[in-house]
Amino acid sequence: MELVAGETNPRSLSLAFFSESRIRSLSERLGHSKLRDLIEAIGTVINARMNRDGDLCGWKAPGGTIKFKSPTTPEEVSPDAAGAYIAVYFDQVHPIYPFLDRQSFEEKASNRDLPAYLAQNPAFSALYHTVLALGCQYTEGGSFEIGKGKAWKLYQIALGLFPDLLLPREALENLQAITAMTIFALNLSCIQIEETLISEAARMAQALGYNRTTSIDAGHRTFWVIYTLEKTTCFFAGNSSELSDFDIGCPIPDIPEAVSGGVDWFLSSARFGRLVSRAYEMLFSVTATMKTPEQYFAAIDNVNDDLEQWRNSFPDDFRPGDAFRPGNCKTSWSLLISLRAQFFYYAVVIALCRLTLHVGAGTTSERMEDAKKRLMHIARQIIENTRYIDAEPYTPIWMLGVIPLSALFILFDFVVHNPSHPETSTNLALLDVAGGYFSRLEYATGGSLPSSILSDFAHIARQFVRDINPDERIPNDITRYTPYLSTKTYEGMPNDTQPMTYLPTHLPNNHIPMHNELANDASAPYTDPLFYPTTDLQPLMGGDIPSGFDITSLFDAVIPDFPNL
Repeated sequence: MELVAGETNPRSLSLAFFSESRIRSLSERLGHSKLRDLIEAIGTVINARMNRDGDLCGWKAPGGTIKFKSPTTPEEVSPDAAGAYIAVYFDQVHPIYPFLDRQSFEEKASNRDLPAYLAQNPAFSALYHTVLALGCQYTEGGSFEIGKGKAWKLYQIALGLFPDLLLPREALENLQAITAMTIFALNLSCIQIEETLISEAARMAQALGYNRTTSIDAGHRTFWVIYTLEKTTCFFAGNSSELSDFDIGCPIPDIPEAVSGGVDWFLSSARFGRLVSRAYEMLFSVTATMKTPEQYFAAIDNVNDDLEQWRNSFPDDFRPGDAFRPGNCKTSWSLLISLRAQFFYYAVVIALCRLTLHVGAGTTSERMEDAKKRLMHIARQIIENTRYIDAEPYTPIWMLGVIPLSALFILFDFVVHNPSHPETSTNLALLDVAGGYFSRLEYATGGSLPSSILSDFAHIARQFVRDINPDERIPNDITRYTPYLSTKTYEGMPNDTQPMTYLPTHLPNNHIPMHNELANDASAPYTDPLFYPTTDLQPLMGGDIPSGFDITSLFDAVIPDFPNL
């Protein structure tokens, strides 16, 4: 049996970063077609990554289609190397996704008859080889390209066993194997199959009854890892979840190895999954589109209160939305998950602000101005924090590319629609920072992801502002970036693999704190109104409102048409 990724996924057939009407209106405002050309080039890159037809200046996505087929010659791993990969997996990956029992797994993996056991047990073989692949990414480096590198070759063994995980009666080990495969698939190279694996994991978890109180502890662990993955992925993609919150009765287990810096990261991740699940139901489901504007604003406030409660459940040193302090993270896994919490928070704030602006389109109020200021502030925070993103294959694609890309788009819109605003020079500088980040990402991927083309957004915006304000001095582009190697040594990471970031030679420091982010609800430090476009977005059949940041339909948001208040 051979499965090919993407063959049954109708959602992968459409791609639009901006709606056609948005592109047209922006192009008219800019006075040229450079934006359209740029967006088409970006679309070509994503189309190629999703295994659609595409050619960008002779560039095609490497690797082609992911197939659920065993390799002709399986990758061999020595016992010593396997032991090292497994140790790194439990040091780096397990604290974030703690669904395995380490002692039980290592006992099976160290069995003298392991080759025979793997041949007889496809579920454990798929789990074992995926754990090796995940550990290999940290020790020998992974790959941003399909099928390249040792980690991918180990993962391909698991992919070939995927049909065997589906055909027998469901069992815990089958589900654990698919869960591990899903975690590996969060990276850039697996964009074709991530949704398929997450969906299958959610289906199997419910079929096994692990969402109920009667399941075993290992089932509880696995279920809540899947719950967090599925809920957050669905929210970012604008999809409804397959897991019904009203049908969950199993407790969230206490997992000491997931606690760091006084934060139970496993518990906080599960709570966030519940938060975005409720947000989708209240704000972005088909039923939600039947609300009046007043009801929508009340629901937005409700979700925002939930978000602030979740944010305030963290200690000061790790609180999402506040200045990110990487020095407080004692291990590389705690750095990744702490930064992930920041980006979780940013994603929901962006969704709430954009929805507020669309519900209240055509009106003026303090709420609307606050949403625009907060949206701009969050986009700035995201771009400033790209310096801490580890440009490695194990970094989830939504953190590596999707959220930074959405922030770039937001600031681009603000600059083009507010060329004479006092904050535009800062936004231009941050667009340059974003361009530097995406150039660094292209370098990190060895050119397999030509993301440096995104720096053209900054060039287009800067030239437009110069044309609008010919008599004003617009700062030059930030073109020189200083490599900055963190002096912090993270546990389990040799000095020569510490995450490298690039800092601009000068960075704006006039940050704009927003509503609910200042003590005593202080006001923003300026009063100049901002414009943010909303009127070109039209409802699709059925009134769907995508909630988030699906890379295959980013910013092709659809909001119902509301009459003026």
